[in-house]
Amino acid sequence: MGHIMKAAVLYEAGKPLVVEEVVVADPKEREVLVRIKATGVCHSDLNCARGLSRGTMPLILGHEASGVVERVGSSVSRVKPGDRVILSWAPACGHCFYCHEQHPALCDSYNYAAGQGGLWDGTSRLKRAAKPQETINHFSCVSSFAEYAVVPETGCIPMHEEIPFAVGALVGCAVTTGFGAVVNDAKVRAGDCVAVIGVGGVGVNAIQAAAINGAETIVAIDVNDEKRAVAEKFGATHFFNPKTGDAAEYLRGLSHGRGADSAIECTGRPPALTMAYNLVRPGGTLVVVGIAAFGEQFTVAASTLPNSQRKIIGSNYGGGVPEEDIQRILSLYRKGRFDIDSQIGERIRLEQVNEAFDRLEQGVLARSIIEFA
Repeated sequence: MGHIMKAAVLYEAGKPLVVEEVVVADPKEREVLVRIKATGVCHSDLNCARGLSRGTMPLILGHEASGVVERVGSSVSRVKPGDRVILSWAPACGHCFYCHEQHPALCDSYNYAAGQGGLWDGTSRLKRAAKPQETINHFSCVSSFAEYAVVPETGCIPMHEEIPFAVGALVGCAVTTGFGAVVNDAKVRAGDCVAVIGVGGVGVNAIQAAAINGAETIVAIDVNDEKRAVAEKFGATHFFNPKTGDAAEYLRGLSHGRGADSAIECTGRPPALTMAYNLVRPGGTLVVVGIAAFGEQFTVAASTLPNSQRKIIGSNYGGGVPEEDIQRILSLYRKGRFDIDSQIGERIRLEQVNEAFDRLEQGVLARSIIEFA
């Protein structure tokens, strides 16, 4: 049967999303139908909409979301109708090689599904209402720019009733990504010197996580001087604009001549990646979170890798087990130790999604949240 719902559909990269009626099918085995309550407008959505990352169109974007379980398919045991949930954009199968290696974001089942624009069986649950013969693809097994989403059971993370839906949505991507990059990948310790490149939706959470882990020096690096106040609000001890000088020299001046113990690169821009590598001390770690446009590369001096023993780590969804990280973050939030409320910007309707993309491109700091009744 399925539901007729309102959704924002991307038909062509570089063109506005079209808000129209879409049919979402009933959930199949181990699938869940979720009524979306809040979804963030993220750079990953923007990159796909602008053609900077791959996506098979037509598709419904949106991957940073929370909602209420509406209906469950057969064999579902994790959630029941009425449960409040955060949606994971990397629902792991739990039994493939990468799941056993504790890298669920690399799950074979998820990556097959995402590559096909479907769910775990590679097929879609979405069709155009006006032309039911035309299939619409999923985005990262979520597609939350819509009133409903069918997702794999493991994509539903239970959320306590005291957590606002907008907060839960941000924890579904930006918060967990920044937090995990610091805690799981960089393994920041008390007394460390940490550089965070890019004070955006992920960067502010990396800054917060570094502060919680006891970093002594936290340097926010951004070409926009207006982000200084935001960085300091979330725990940065210093701010540096690389347009004004040599970031590596600046970091050495704050760290007894050594450089940063770790750098969290959140922009994905090749010049920023090279800069981030060079400001890390010998034996230190560069954690790459920002996603570059398809085909872009960055360059480092090859001889510096063995000679300096620097490590370069790619960080995907925080580099850990997303469900575990999400519960840790929610615990910190409930105790007042992790600020998520301040990250929420405009609360908008689905029809305003294209305007939200424009603001994101302009560098607006707070996250636009699409809310549904």
